[in-house]
Amino acid sequence: MVNVNCSGGQDRDTTTSETHPDRPPQKTKNCYLTDGFDRDRCGTADDGACPTHGQAPSCIPGDYGGYCKDNDRYYQSVGSSFVQLSNEDLLNRHKSDSPNTDIRVRRALRDQERIMTNKIRELQIMGRDPIPKKSKVVNDDNDNNDEDVHSSVSSILFNIGMVSSILIFIASLSFILIHKKII
Repeated sequence: MVNVNCSGGQDRDTTTSETHPDRPPQKTKNCYLTDGFDRDRCGTADDGACPTHGQAPSCIPGDYGGYCKDNDRYYQSVGSSFVQLSNEDLLNRHKSDSPNTDIRVRRALRDQERIMTNKIRELQIMGRDPIPKKSKVVNDDNDNNDEDVHSSVSSILFNIGMVSSILIFIASLSFILIHKKII
């Protein structure tokens, strides 16, 4: 079986519809005139894509429907004719301020999240949970060591606090007694 490619390297079996043979692939729809696409002509020399001006034109696929390149000129189909694109038109095709871009990004993120969730669920069902749970190790020696360290540190800090407060109390009492000329 041979994989047939339409203009722009679009696989006929995955990017076109058998039930709607007059709809071009989404990424190269601007390479065809309104009635210029025929699914059965994909892969032939005359598949109806792009105007011919001398050399063989090429269809460049893209997220905005693609465009035709003939030598150093670029074309896009508008209804039943091809219109030459300026450099500014080419740059404007790729601006990300289009609301469609936000929708595409959200869809792609949602698809990626769905794929990851399905993979996690699949691994959980197979008994290989990719998200390890925190488990408490039952090791009395280790637990006692942690508690001993914490209790010794807290007792040291408590002792330092008590000694410093006693010293401050004695110093302030001495200061008051000296100030009143009792000592």
